Formats: sequence, structure tokens, C-alpha cells
Amino acid sequence: MNCCRHKRIKLDPYEVARLARNRGLATSEFRAAWTRDGAGLTLQQTESGACAFLGSDGCTVYPDRPLVCRLYPLGRSVSVDGTESFCHIEPHPQSTGKYTRSGTIAAFLAAQDAHPFMRAMDDYYTWLRAALEYLNEATDGEGASVSADDQNGALELLDMDAAIARHCTAAKVAEPKDIEARRQLHLAILDQQLGADRREHAISKHNKGTRAATAVLLAAVYLLGASLGLWPAPAVPDSRALPQT
Repeated sequence: MNCCRHKRIKLDPYEVARLARNRGLATSEFRAAWTRDGAGLTLQQTESGACAFLGSDGCTVYPDRPLVCRLYPLGRSVSVDGTESFCHIEPHPQSTGKYTRSGTIAAFLAAQDAHPFMRAMDDYYTWLRAALEYLNEATDGEGASVSADDQNGALELLDMDAAIARHCTAAKVAEPKDIEARRQLHLAILDQQLGADRREHAISKHNKGTRAATAVLLAAVYLLGASLGLWPAPAVPDSRALPQT
């Protein structure tokens, strides 16, 4: 169980939703209780450096453990063109479990039920790239001011339960209960937010106005990128520091 100590476990919105359901909580409640700073980006640790969900007999949320825990001792990367690759991470010498060179990566991933988590991460990354492309175009290096309210709005946008509840209430439809259906709806909501901002920016540009990109969208991009482990979570997001797509 030494693999569960002194590790910074990043969480994307799908992983937060899975763990929240495991604990019988809404995603906002889970963020507040079990993640650092309540932001939903990184799991809490105990004072000893252990994962907050490490019990005396092992992981207490094992059926819904995050992707990085499922892959261990493998690492996974996906290039811009979608090429997937894996590497071997040397496990802690006192880790429990059996480590061999037999079997295949495909069999290991299937045994760990990793595919739903990989699919979610890839889908959120795809949205992130589209949002980055738009923001780089819309801000044109001028920068955009992000307030505390904007960051709170971004947290609510990335909070699966909050975003879905708001969307379904406005549309007067029932919320889906299946976690995979909720993931797909959450991504659709993110797409709608991006599409709405694109349209507003196009109108502003057509009318020769000067409109900065939505600050909530900018904050959401930074927070989501941090949750995917692409960069540290910024204290104050600034579009002038956006990575180029």
C-alpha cells in the first residue's frame, strides 16, 4: 500500500463524480470534503502523506478509484495526433501485489476496468484543446481579467452534478442517472458553453467591438488542464499565458 502514499492524485470531473457517488455525496459536497482547497483537482491526503481513502485493508473506494491508481505501475500518454503510449513505472519496493512481465497491456487495462476512465480523460482533453484554440484566437495576446466570481463559475461549470442540475432545470428535463450518460451530458454542456462564447465573440468582432473571451471559460480551461495534470493550478489565470495549440 506504499503506492498510496506521498502521491498527488489528480482528478478530472468524471473521477470526482465516480468518487462522489461512492461516498453518497453530490460532486460539490465531495469537492469540499475530500479534495485539496475544495477545488476538486487533487485528492486530500492525511498528515502522514497517505491518500485520504487508504484504509487498514487497502483502498476504501476501490471500485471507483481514479485512473492513475488503475494504471499503476503503468503510465499513459496520448500525443496531439491521438497516438497512445504506455511506460512502466518502477513500483515502490515495499508495494504489495505481484509484478511480472507476463500478459499484455490490453489485458491489464481490461482487468482494471480502465477504459471508461481513459475515455473520459480523452474526451475532456479534446474539449480542452478546442477551448484553448478558441481562447488563443479570441484573446489575441491581450489578456483577460479573471475574478474570484469567474473562478467560482468555472468550478460550477466543471462540477458535473451542478452543471447537469442547472442544465436540466433550465431545459425542464429529468437528469440522467447512469454515470456514463451523465459524463456525456456534461461534455455536451461544456460544448454548449464554448459554442455560445464563440457566437458572442463572432458578433462582437463583426460589429467591430472589442470583447475579451469569457473569463469563466478561461478559468475553466486552466482548472481542467490542472486536473488533467497538464500544468499546475494557477492562482490567477491569465490568457496571456495560455499554452499554444
